[in-house]
Amino acid sequence: MSKCRKCGRHGLFLMVNIKTGLCSNCQRELMQKETEPLNPEPQKPVEKSIEIPTVYIGNHMKSKLIEKFEDVELQRPDSMPDFSKIDCCDNVYFVVENDMVIAKRIVETLGFVTDAHIASEIKNSLKKHRPIFSQILGYDDETGEIHLVIAFYKIVDYDYTDYVEERDISLDDETVGYYS
Repeated sequence: MSKCRKCGRHGLFLMVNIKTGLCSNCQRELMQKETEPLNPEPQKPVEKSIEIPTVYIGNHMKSKLIEKFEDVELQRPDSMPDFSKIDCCDNVYFVVENDMVIAKRIVETLGFVTDAHIASEIKNSLKKHRPIFSQILGYDDETGEIHLVIAFYKIVDYDYTDYVEERDISLDDETVGYYS
């Protein structure tokens, strides 16, 4: 007759693991205890980092970084954005309306660019169809402040195909970003 070493159950039809000497119920309990961490640590907040590309490739063009701003604060709009839908590192795009540069995420207005130099660079880039790298750096849902990372690029190759990219050894030393 088989007998479990842990609970002491025994019987003719009791299945006992040959290696451990435990019945199936005790074996299952042992496996659960082994898979549970001894000291479960509280979950740490996820930290994300933004890496500004030095080369931006998209629409069969290659662009080089000319200027970057790592902390641009937006002027808050009249209505607060829904911060539950906003995540750090989300992409941001810009629209010019009534000579004001508006930062948007999908269909939601995040705020207005107040810095005159940055606003003029955004208008110039939009006018010349140059790429703009912009992502949400952080936000404060109590005050409504939103901070962005913005980088401006100059197009250096207007006919940059996949074939050319595969053979471009200059990309080895660059941080490359892609856009569509």
